[in-house]
Amino acid sequence: MSEQTFVDISHGRIAVSDVNGSKTPLLMLHCNSGCKEMFLFQTQALTGTRRLVSLDLPGHGASSDAIDPRRTYCFGGYAEAVAEVLTKLEIDKVAILGHSLGGHIALDLTARLGNVSGVMIFGTPPIPPGPEGAQLGFLPHPEMAYTGNPTLTDEQIEGVVTMALGPGAERDLFYTSAVRRTDGRARQFMVEAVMAGTQLDQRELVATSSVPLAIVNGADDPVINLDYIDSLRYRDLWTRRPLRLANAGHGPHWQQHHIFNEMLQSFLNSLD
Repeated sequence: MSEQTFVDISHGRIAVSDVNGSKTPLLMLHCNSGCKEMFLFQTQALTGTRRLVSLDLPGHGASSDAIDPRRTYCFGGYAEAVAEVLTKLEIDKVAILGHSLGGHIALDLTARLGNVSGVMIFGTPPIPPGPEGAQLGFLPHPEMAYTGNPTLTDEQIEGVVTMALGPGAERDLFYTSAVRRTDGRARQFMVEAVMAGTQLDQRELVATSSVPLAIVNGADDPVINLDYIDSLRYRDLWTRRPLRLANAGHGPHWQQHHIFNEMLQSFLNSLD
């Protein structure tokens, strides 16, 4: 990956990886309690094809904790922070890849910005605001029970990594450290904001937005309601229906990265 740089914005100091390339830049947004390095396989596969930008959200990875946590640690707050980073990097047109929380942020950015060429999300149910959205989009699962906990046990930390990247990464010390580093308020305040209904209506957004959208989920994702996602109306979905990638859970970009990267490249080529 490229050398890490830092961008100062109103939400805090943001760590950024920026790999030079032609064509429309691709911005990659990681999951809750994750970090930009979770897109290692995508960066390796796409380097040389286009500019690649990944960042650590406020309160994650090498970025600082949020200056004003209540302002930042929600879908809209993260989207504001990412928009500021794009401005600092002088990116005037961008495609976005979003994983789980990163997908929710990507959807918010499609409504917030006028320069998004297309979005691919995975592990992200487009939900309406409030408890209804959480009930529709997510499945009851042990990992979901502590998604919003400010502190996690060692066992729960391993569970987060396993859910995000698959069982093969559960003992990876780097990603375990990334989850442990995450500002616990980022989990707590984000879930509280979702339940309070502060975000935009993402279900309505995907039904009305003209921004091209690709959805590729793991067929064995244990925490999102795939049938709910399939049931939604989409104005500009890349394929006839959301795709399900076999032998993958919440992290198909890691568990089945070769196939996932082919799908990503094909989607990006369709945008170009």
